[in-house]
Amino acid sequence: MYYLALLAVAVVSYLIGSLNSAIISVSIIKRQDIRDFGSHNAGLTNVYRTFGGISAALTLIIDVLKGLIVVFGTEAALFWSGLFSAEEHSVVTACMIASMFAVMGHCFPIFYGFKGGKGILIAAVCTICINPLVFLFAVIVFLVVFITTRYVSLSSISCCVVYPICYILADLIMFGGVNLYTLVHVCIALAMGIFCFVRHYPNIQRLRNHTESKFTFRKWGENK
Repeated sequence: MYYLALLAVAVVSYLIGSLNSAIISVSIIKRQDIRDFGSHNAGLTNVYRTFGGISAALTLIIDVLKGLIVVFGTEAALFWSGLFSAEEHSVVTACMIASMFAVMGHCFPIFYGFKGGKGILIAAVCTICINPLVFLFAVIVFLVVFITTRYVSLSSISCCVVYPICYILADLIMFGGVNLYTLVHVCIALAMGIFCFVRHYPNIQRLRNHTESKFTFRKWGENK
């Protein structure tokens, strides 16, 4: 019964993840398809570069809401409701599985021909809700790479690579060691990292060719 309920949560999480925030926000504000502009990626960075702060802010808000709904919705549906006991089943594992499917939906959305965003933002929101220490480790890596290179893509790719390792470090700090759940969480984090990494393949090609754009802040009020 638990695994059927978890499967249902996973499917719902995938559908929530498939509601691409970049496509929705630009469509609402600009009546345009973000995939026709800039890098053609349906993600926050391309929205900000192409259409400015207002569209980017709405994109951010939607992604944050998606992550909150996926994580806390999973907890509410499976555990807060009393349907299952948190003593018998891992809340963290259930939320991570739901998050993995949400990231999958964001990267490969069923509503948009399986071509979506990079998944970094929704993965970050889910992570901070599930394990803030893991989020902190990933943010440190992101900031170090970003400050050094000014490449958002390279910073995100670096997070994809270290993301599973962050769960090991977090458990070592919080529990003094690793266990079976750590291995499960590392595998789930690895899958999430792979989804995001695959969606960064065009960026990897541009980085190799030295044609990737560095991040620059738009002037206040600048918009299209």
